[in-house]
Amino acid sequence: MIKHISFDLWLTLIKSHPEFKMKRAEYFCKEFNPLNFSSNEVLEIVKSTDKTCDRLNEIFGSKVPAVFMYHRILRKLGNDSHIISKELTEEIKSVIDKLFLELQPRFLNPTIIPMLTTLKNKGYTLNISSNTGFIECDIMVATLKNMKIYEYFDFCIFSDEISASKPSDSFFQHVYQKSNLEKKEILHIGDNYKADYDGAIKFGFKALHITNSQYNINDITNYLQEND
Repeated sequence: MIKHISFDLWLTLIKSHPEFKMKRAEYFCKEFNPLNFSSNEVLEIVKSTDKTCDRLNEIFGSKVPAVFMYHRILRKLGNDSHIISKELTEEIKSVIDKLFLELQPRFLNPTIIPMLTTLKNKGYTLNISSNTGFIECDIMVATLKNMKIYEYFDFCIFSDEISASKPSDSFFQHVYQKSNLEKKEILHIGDNYKADYDGAIKFGFKALHITNSQYNINDITNYLQEND
């Protein structure tokens, strides 16, 4: 019987504010753009960097630090390496983190909070299991608190905090140890087939792959009824 449910975060529970990514690109375009890329071109450079680092995290099971990701963006924008210091990338991270908090993410769909409420009321314990990219653990915790859902989760695990990413066994081991349950009693839910579904199954958890952004409590309830 499943007793604990582990949720991926991005595109499983929340999605970016519709203005955030462009505002971030505009910041780079204005402040660190010697080759005069357009805002849309900068947007694509940031997106490409994010995807590349995501792939590296998935392949090696590690976590590329956000400051390194910002370093990579600055180089792609044509900035000389001698001006790119640790202090500069940390300053950029601080600016972007503040922008992220101002442009708070949205729930994936309107049923997310009712879904979490129902699961808690039924006695399931819950946690967040999230790979992180540019936005890391401390800012994500603050965001979840601002969105009034942090209290639904018994614990949260973010890849930068443990230096491990899904789909690695190392990541799911942290979930397993924190839950204090048997592997077969844990269900992991997420939108990324490789990181969330395949990784969880290989580790020994149950897994539910989210393919529809409008999924709701009925999808989870049906799975639980079929697999308990």
